[in-house]
Amino acid sequence: MNGMHAGNMPAAMVGLPTPAGHQAELNYIYGLVEELSRQLAQNQRALEEVVSGVGKVRGRARSQSLTNDELLNAAGEELKNQDENIDQLVSVLTEALEKAKFSRDANAALLSQYSQVMYTMLKKFHEYKAKHVQDVAAWHHSYRAQLAEARAENSRLREQIWEMQAHAGKANELVRKFRAEYDKDEKRWERTVDAKAMRQELRFWKRMAMPELPDDDEFWSDDDDIIDRAEKERQKELQKLDAEQQAQAAQAVAEEAAANEAAESSGLGEMSGSNGSGVTGVVTEVPQPSVS
Repeated sequence: MNGMHAGNMPAAMVGLPTPAGHQAELNYIYGLVEELSRQLAQNQRALEEVVSGVGKVRGRARSQSLTNDELLNAAGEELKNQDENIDQLVSVLTEALEKAKFSRDANAALLSQYSQVMYTMLKKFHEYKAKHVQDVAAWHHSYRAQLAEARAENSRLREQIWEMQAHAGKANELVRKFRAEYDKDEKRWERTVDAKAMRQELRFWKRMAMPELPDDDEFWSDDDDIIDRAEKERQKELQKLDAEQQAQAAQAVAEEAAANEAAESSGLGEMSGSNGSGVTGVVTEVPQPSVS
């Protein structure tokens, strides 16, 4: 029975939680054990150094056959040399410490400047980002407002176009109905035919009465109902005025050419008459060019 219970004890203890107080005590004990272990390790290293130092002294005494006094004097000299080396090492370490402190202060100043510059840069970046986001939002708002206004204007224009097309369709339908009703009037058609025949007969008798006019004269045209007679007279006056202006321009050019020619002929006559001896020569006539 005891063997069975003894074999089942570890299995029964597996998985059971440890109380908080016991765990804290165990941790404290573990800490003390670790501290004692470190202390023992340090003591062991110190003891090993002492033993090694004693071994070196004994070895030196055996090798050099030194007495106790000589051994103490040699140890004192070594300690003095070690003190001098320690002082030199302390001075070197002090100088290195000062340099390290100076480097630390310089690095701290540089780090402070760097942090200030980074803070300023990040601040400006955040301000720029906020302003950019605000500008983009304002631009989007304005663009959407303009787009909505343009769409509304487009809708209004389309409605107006649809209304105009509807009115134009109605007007076209009314014109077609009016034209159909207008063409149905037989009396009006007869009056149009009679008027056309009367104008043709009138032109026939005009030709008989005025044979001096050519056949292609505009007087015989059949456009009396298209072009007004007053407009025809005005066009005739404009054509006549244009012809007079062209004639005046041609006459002015001819007069200017004649004046230039007369001046040239008079200059040639003077040069041939005065030859230096007082004898007047005969003036030769220069043929005038034909003015077209």
